[in-house]
Amino acid sequence: MVFFIYRSPHGEKAMKLPERTNEVTGVYANGCVEVAKELGVSSVNLWSKMQETQGWQKKFLSDGLHLTPDGNRVVYEEVVKVLRGAWLSAPEMPADFPHHLEIDPENPAKVFQERCLL
Repeated sequence: MVFFIYRSPHGEKAMKLPERTNEVTGVYANGCVEVAKELGVSSVNLWSKMQETQGWQKKFLSDGLHLTPDGNRVVYEEVVKVLRGAWLSAPEMPADFPHHLEIDPENPAKVFQERCLL
């Protein structure tokens, strides 16, 4: 399965560079929607989805660019919707890498070696 996930919107703190405005991000997100449609693949438009919520800048973005836990929840929920639409279940899908809680900070390579990923 292939699907596109586009950038979340930008808050005011991330707008120091001209290409990092919310307006430019919206143009990019809408272009991605069109490409996904042309390719016949699913898509997740975070730019539009997040702006449906009043006060999205503070609720979903910690510094105007990076996601808060609530922002990450929106990403998760939207990805799960796409997977369910394809009759897939995220918890039942195989993982290529160990869950982050399985990684020992003192010996991060250990879990990868145990799974023969190194």
